[in-house]
Amino acid sequence: MGSYILQDTRSGYKTLLYDNGREIRIHSKYDPLMEAERNAAAFDPGRAGIIVVCGLGLGYHAAALVSRFPESLVIVIEKDSEVIELAQSVNAKLLETIRTVQSPKDLDSIFEELDLTAFTGTAVYHHRPSYTLDREFYDGIIAETGRYISSKLSDLLTRFEFEEKWIENIFSNIKALYTSAPVKSLFGKFKGYPGIIVSAGPSLKNNVEILHVAKDRALIVCVDTALKILLHHKIHPHIVMTLDAQKHSIKHFLGIPETNSVLLADMVSFPSILRTYRGRTMVSTTAKYYSGRDGIMKREATPAINWIESYAEPVGDIQSGGSVATNVFDLLLNLGCSSIILVGQDLAYTGREIHCSGTHHNESWIPGINRFTTLDSINQGVIRKRKIKHVEAFGGAGTVISDYVFDLYRGWFEDSAQKVSLDVINATEGGARIRNTIEMTLAMAIREMPARHSTPEQVINRALEGAQSPAPEKLLHNIQAAIAELQELRQLAEQENRNSPSSITAEVQDRLTSFTMRELLSPFLKRTFVYLARKHDTPPEKATSMVYRDIVSASEKVIRILEKAEHLLSTP
Repeated sequence: MGSYILQDTRSGYKTLLYDNGREIRIHSKYDPLMEAERNAAAFDPGRAGIIVVCGLGLGYHAAALVSRFPESLVIVIEKDSEVIELAQSVNAKLLETIRTVQSPKDLDSIFEELDLTAFTGTAVYHHRPSYTLDREFYDGIIAETGRYISSKLSDLLTRFEFEEKWIENIFSNIKALYTSAPVKSLFGKFKGYPGIIVSAGPSLKNNVEILHVAKDRALIVCVDTALKILLHHKIHPHIVMTLDAQKHSIKHFLGIPETNSVLLADMVSFPSILRTYRGRTMVSTTAKYYSGRDGIMKREATPAINWIESYAEPVGDIQSGGSVATNVFDLLLNLGCSSIILVGQDLAYTGREIHCSGTHHNESWIPGINRFTTLDSINQGVIRKRKIKHVEAFGGAGTVISDYVFDLYRGWFEDSAQKVSLDVINATEGGARIRNTIEMTLAMAIREMPARHSTPEQVINRALEGAQSPAPEKLLHNIQAAIAELQELRQLAEQENRNSPSSITAEVQDRLTSFTMRELLSPFLKRTFVYLARKHDTPPEKATSMVYRDIVSASEKVIRILEKAEHLLSTP
């Protein structure tokens, strides 16, 4: 192992030397500042808004990049803590303007706080002396950075596509805040109980029957896709969770027999599910929690939820990794479960099937089956349209077919299993291998479950009986006030637009930044503001007119949504 040595130069600036038996100069021995400025001048990041630097050294090149590209975020990867300490001693002010990364975990706080709405790409600057000390380390962090950015962009696109629908569904489900139990009434109630997540992967058919044995010893929570399969086998999960805002998600519940399973619906769920479910219901909200650069835990809630919770009792947050199963994983953590057992979590096309037979997907395909078209050929047709890859199989026996989306979720489960302090057991008995989990059969996992004094159903019953429904008057009053505020803003925008101004007036800007408008209206204006942020050459008059027109249109949409919510809360 080598050591770093600070040295003086004739230019008056410190330089750095790495000695591991042979000397490697991290910077020029004559003038490290001039060297850094010359190299930065030769670097062309194009339109990239993020510059990732491999190696910190004493920070001269990073400082030159910050100075030369002030509009870009400079992120510096550095493996050695000693180097960061030396840079701090030489260039303390520099470290206040850049973000340093020593491991993939450091990327969390950077990219959770980073707004990518005007993202224009990433450029990589290799500080050659630092980079050559450990190419594999730097290449690995660069790859992780790419995955983080892809994930953030995917989340951004999802929000573009669904935020308006989420807000519409939330207010269509608003009465459930007062008629359904809040999920937080179950938080911490299942200490010592294993929790089983049942998904609808193809392997579920191999061990679904044995879930009967676990019902009094473990909390069984299934995703909505798996409900019909379990009910077909006379297994009533304790909780079924639904999250999807789209209309097709109602199909998971059509034609199901009467069940004592409790429905847990996120507030963004398709409203007909909560209205038509024949059984007890709970509601939850989705929020992301992360540690900011200042070390303070931050919360990013679904649009409109912060506003609603200012006037109504919070129902309880569940974090999401993008699928219902990931929400269930976080739910079980919040409930205090002693371990988490994955069942039907194939994350692969096991046996070249997409889902376990019995889901609504299979039901919708059955009418199209004939002597020329089989269920198998339909499955193959769907798989052929995916960008498939082969990944290691459960138990390490060969490989299975997966794809990009499955791979993202597999990565989420692997990362989550590594972070939590409890055992995560993969009892899927098929599909893809999920690292950081314990592989075993479901039968073996159930045999290790201790007997309990109270069944999970009894625990749920006690918790829901104690849940109290608050009164809706405060929220109703503020919905009415928000409608009036939106009407005033719409009229003001119409009036200002007729004057053909070249910029948004201060009064309109002030109204847009109010708490109500920021929470309820901004998601409907996001596309326009992102477009204008990317199209710097849009004439001012055209840009202003676009914003005013969208304010009018968005205000009308939100007024209709709130008027419907007002009616729901006013009706007994």
